[in-house]
This record gives sequence, C-alpha cells and structure tokens, in this order.
Amino acid sequence: MDDTQIRLANCFLALFPKLTLEDIETATPTTVSGWDSLTSLTLLTLVGEEFNLEIDFEDLLEGLSYQGILEYLQKKIAAANRMT
Repeated sequence: MDDTQIRLANCFLALFPKLTLEDIETATPTTVSGWDSLTSLTLLTLVGEEFNLEIDFEDLLEGLSYQGILEYLQKKIAAANRMT
C-alpha cells in the first residue's frame, strides 16, 4: 500500500474499526454494516481533512466506495502536483 492508500484506510478504520484491510479495499455502503448517508458524509469529511482537500461530495456519492474515493484522491493529488 502506498501513502495515499494507508491514509485513506485509516479514515475508514476511524469509522469502521472492525474492518480488516482486505475488507476496506472492497468496502462499499452495501458491503459494510452501518454505512449510511450520515456515515458517508462523515467519511468524506474525514478524508478531506486528512488530505487537506476540498471534497466535492456530489462527485463521490454515486460511486462511493474505498476504490472510488482512492481514484478520486489520486486524480486530485495528481492535478495538485501538476500545478506546483
């Protein structure tokens, strides 16, 4: 796991401490018990704080999952790196 993946996994563990790393990598609202709309907003807020990024909630709510958030972060980080 790279730094982005580890930091994102830690955000998931903050909300879902019983998940294993394997569970996190395949996590979606339908596969994780207790993942509801409020949890989604909390998770995206945590991710935004962790990565110091403004998260566009609408971009992520449809395809919300660990993989979806990871891909979103990788794009945002790459775009930020191109600007510097």
